[in-house]
Amino acid sequence: MRLNRFLSYAGFGARRKVEELIKQQRVTVNGEVVDSPAVDVDPKKDVVQVDGERVRLPKKFVYLLFNKPQSVLTTMEKVEGDRRTTVRDFFRKYPVRIFPVGRLDYNTEGLLLMTNDGELADRLMHPRYHVPKTYIAKVKGRVTPAEIERMKKGAKLEDGFVKPLSIKYLKPSRTGKNTYLEITIDVGRNRIVRRFFQRFKHPVLKLKRISIGSLKLGNLPRGYYRELTREEVEKLKEAVGLKEGD
Repeated sequence: MRLNRFLSYAGFGARRKVEELIKQQRVTVNGEVVDSPAVDVDPKKDVVQVDGERVRLPKKFVYLLFNKPQSVLTTMEKVEGDRRTTVRDFFRKYPVRIFPVGRLDYNTEGLLLMTNDGELADRLMHPRYHVPKTYIAKVKGRVTPAEIERMKKGAKLEDGFVKPLSIKYLKPSRTGKNTYLEITIDVGRNRIVRRFFQRFKHPVLKLKRISIGSLKLGNLPRGYYRELTREEVEKLKEAVGLKEGD
C-alpha cells in the first residue's frame, strides 16, 4: 500500500492533506524520514509514525454528520497561538482519529462530514464526481426575480466560470432589507458561494450548508453530531462510484 493511501486510511485526512504531512517531513517509516507519498509500506510489518506517534489502520470506518457552528475553524490540527474554536475541540474525546471532508469557512455553519475513510473523502472532494452541495444564504439587499434569472446563468469569477445547479428565492429577512436564497453548486473552490453572490453585488451576510449529495443536515442542533445510517453511507458511495465494502 502506498504511504499516502495508508495515512489517509488511518484517518490523517484526504490524500492532499497527508501529502502535506510528508512534505513537512513529519512522517517516518521504520525510523527514517520519508519525502515521497509513493513509498510502499506493509501495514503488518512496517512502523509508520507521524510526529513520533505510531500509525495503525482503523478496525472500521466511521461516518459522522456534524453541524458546525459559525465562528469555528475547520481543522483537526492544533493551531499554535490561535485561540479560536476549532472542529477539533468538538471531537477531543472521540475514540477514533477522524477528519473533516473538505472545509467550511470560519463564518459558515452547517453540514460537515467527519470520517476516517480517506477514499470516500477524496472522491467526494474531487471535481470529477460533481457532488452537489446546497446552502441557504442570507444576502445583503433585496434580490429581484430578474437578478435570480441572471444568477442562474452563472458568473465568471477570478478562478473560472461558475454556474449553479439551482437558485431559489426563499423569503425576505425579518426587516425586509435582505434576502434568503437557496443555492446548489457542484464545485468546491474556496469561498465559492460568497464570491458568487459578491459578483452580483449581494454580499453574503450568513451562510449555512444543508446538504452534500443525498446527505441532509435535517434538524441536528448546532455543535452536535450523529452517525450516518448504513443507507446514507451507501448512497454517498454510489454517488462517487464506490461499492459497499470498498
